[in-house]
Amino acid sequence: MAIPKDPRQQMINIMYLVLIALLALNVSNEIVNAFKTLKKGIGASSESIDKKVDGSFKQFQAAVEKNPDGQKYLDKATLMNQYSEEFIAKIEALQLEINEGSNRGKELDADGLAQKLDDQDTPTRILVKEGRGKELEATILDSRAKFLALFDDPGMEADKAAFEQALLLNVDEVPADNKAKTDDWATFKFNQMPLIGAVTLLEQFKNDAKNSAATGIDILKNNVSKEEILYDAFDVAIVPSASKLIQGEKFTAEVFLTASSSASKPRISINGKGFAADAGGRAKYETTANSLGKKSITANLSYKDGFGKDKTLTKKFEYEVVPPPDHVPVVSATKMNAFYIGLDNPVSASITGVRENKTNVSCSGCDMSKAGTGNYIARVSAPGEVQVNLSGTNEQGKKLTYSVPFRAKRIPDPVPKIGKQSGGKMASGEFKAQQGLRADLEDFLFDAKFQVKGYELIVSEPGQDLQSAVNSGAKFGDRCSRLIAKAKPGTVYYFDDIRAVGPDGKTRKLPSIAFQIK
Repeated sequence: MAIPKDPRQQMINIMYLVLIALLALNVSNEIVNAFKTLKKGIGASSESIDKKVDGSFKQFQAAVEKNPDGQKYLDKATLMNQYSEEFIAKIEALQLEINEGSNRGKELDADGLAQKLDDQDTPTRILVKEGRGKELEATILDSRAKFLALFDDPGMEADKAAFEQALLLNVDEVPADNKAKTDDWATFKFNQMPLIGAVTLLEQFKNDAKNSAATGIDILKNNVSKEEILYDAFDVAIVPSASKLIQGEKFTAEVFLTASSSASKPRISINGKGFAADAGGRAKYETTANSLGKKSITANLSYKDGFGKDKTLTKKFEYEVVPPPDHVPVVSATKMNAFYIGLDNPVSASITGVRENKTNVSCSGCDMSKAGTGNYIARVSAPGEVQVNLSGTNEQGKKLTYSVPFRAKRIPDPVPKIGKQSGGKMASGEFKAQQGLRADLEDFLFDAKFQVKGYELIVSEPGQDLQSAVNSGAKFGDRCSRLIAKAKPGTVYYFDDIRAVGPDGKTRKLPSIAFQIK
């Protein structure tokens, strides 16, 4: 019997041999319990093997998807697993027969075992006298032969030798000096063996079959991937839409991972001409754009794929050669088409075809400061029109001057609000919960803030004289808070003479708003 590689399996086998030796001396409760523990250990080992086989089949299937020629090996692995399951089913039926034969109609325990685990008569009767042991011997040898036959194809001689060496499922030879003085394997193995020992030995045969199948499946799987080329050279590829662009055009590029191997030996041709590949499997193509119009290059790359098979890829790349552009000033307000008083107005300004370091930008009627490559900040102080001035020198040394007009405007008036409303009906509870009045800029892209400086609150309550309070700042003062705390349905609150200051420092009078309490 081959020695298993798994340390856990080696330990289980050694324990089994020790317990068999102890059985020859005496069948004690301690030995019976030890056999029960051993049987559980073998069962746990079998579950671990099942998980390994499941993982191997998933890897096997993934490898066959990449290399369809490996399907024949996957079919053999499937048969091997089937033979193992058929063998295990026969052994489990024999275990059940022994346990039920010993229990004589009584219910088995939770582990499927008979009550009298030291029963020697039942295993001897079934396995030795009734000949089921000889059937077991034939089943083991038949399953072993089926396993080995899967490696009989030409070219698999080395695989078969490796598998046979690792094949655990076998019938041991009966030693010549055995005390039973018998050549019969079943008698040597099972005569006068307690039930728990016989059931555990059968469990070991099941485990050997699973181990054997798992080893064979791994060997077959290696046939699918042994030709696989490992890619060990990785790089980032950037394929741009163009190497030079006119300012304002969009730049696009494909970015992806490339992998290569010296074993793949790529052969590259571009527009029908062969190019030598460097150590990384790359070729460099250069040409001068002498004529205008659309151009293209077509690259053919022949290589060996991950399983050593010859493959060819073709890719076409198109580009266009255009004449040098006319110089055009490009000025745009980043957020809006006007400059606003009191705000930092971001502006992008450049001249197409002129380098940024050879471009000057200034402003007539406003202050202009640089805020990065091609970006500026404009500040205006009075409404009207301002001029953004650009000057520069092109590659031919020609001086260029341009002026682009922009409108300078005041920031629009904000809208006074209480809560989320700028007037209308409001529930008394919601109205009483407010802390003050604010001024919001609506539909304005800049983050500009207005501070409420003051207002007059007038209260009209049915059947009562008008009441009023002058408030300083946005937050309700004591007088306003007392009037608002008395809000009840039917009362109308007027906010008049509302004054607010914006980023430009100017005080503005905002329209009145009114709220009716409901």
